[in-house]
Amino acid sequence: MFSTASYVWHYLFSAPALVAVLIPGVASLIILIAYASAHRISARLRLLWIICLPVTLASTRWIYDGDLHELYLVSVFSVACLLVIFRKMYISPVLIYALTFLSLGTVDAMAAFSHALKFDLPLDTFYYGVGGAGFVDSLFVVPLGTALVAAYATARVKTASAALVEF
Repeated sequence: MFSTASYVWHYLFSAPALVAVLIPGVASLIILIAYASAHRISARLRLLWIICLPVTLASTRWIYDGDLHELYLVSVFSVACLLVIFRKMYISPVLIYALTFLSLGTVDAMAAFSHALKFDLPLDTFYYGVGGAGFVDSLFVVPLGTALVAAYATARVKTASAALVEF
């Protein structure tokens, strides 16, 4: 047990994981708790997130190049949020960031665990590749990019038409 905790500790405080997993993960949880306690997460948004999660998981694809194994996936929740905004419904970009990070983090961890099982890798370190690319990892880039595009799209929709309806 101590060795597993030690592995997790070293992983979370490594530079790439700190940037792509720990800091965004803590920020996402704080955002989610704040919005949930204020009752600002609608049932439709929760349903959208839950539906997008297995679709994102189904989109995962591993590319093997010798010893290098890379995971590619499509952030279905990001696409769905942008479609909702263009239907003139509002979702907070901050909440989009948090939910996008949590969906990608969940799918990334699930895919890493499945990959470890498939290749008979040690299960106590299956998560080492999650967020391993730091600033260029999709776990860092995609939620941030989605939130920025959502903020821009919201501003554009607001200038082109009347008020947005809360999703």
